[in-house]
Amino acid sequence: MDNMLDHYQAVLGDLELRRTRCQKELLELEQTITGIRKLVSKSASLFMATPVNSAPAEDEGVIAEMRRYAGMSVRWAILKLFSEHAPGPLKSSEIAQFLASGGIVSKGKDFTANVSAVISNMVKERKEMEPAEDGYRLTDNGNLAWAAIKHSPKYVNRASSATVQ
Repeated sequence: MDNMLDHYQAVLGDLELRRTRCQKELLELEQTITGIRKLVSKSASLFMATPVNSAPAEDEGVIAEMRRYAGMSVRWAILKLFSEHAPGPLKSSEIAQFLASGGIVSKGKDFTANVSAVISNMVKERKEMEPAEDGYRLTDNGNLAWAAIKHSPKYVNRASSATVQ
């Protein structure tokens, strides 16, 4: 029986290591995609009369992913990111990239600074996030907050109106 338990623990350790590697690779892909989107949007506005379509219209999954956080406050988007999509602890700049690639639009000069300010409030005042070894992670308060928000009429109505556009 002990030998079988050791085997399961070894397999579990292997799977967790693979998951961590995949999560890091996914984060790198998200960062690359965000960077390329920025380049495409800048070059499109400088050199092209029509906007560049970055995803085929028939690929609803890609479009939905690009609008994952559209119409949300930065706080709600951070809660959703960490509750449903984050590969693990993230730095402020990584969080900002995920949110931007998910449809959050900012008119401010420095979106990362804005995200950092929201995170600071979520850590100090709301206790929804906490510092982690590689950035920030959600606390139990954060998970509870997101669970309440995603079932609230305000969020449900926001989500349904965002998909109608």
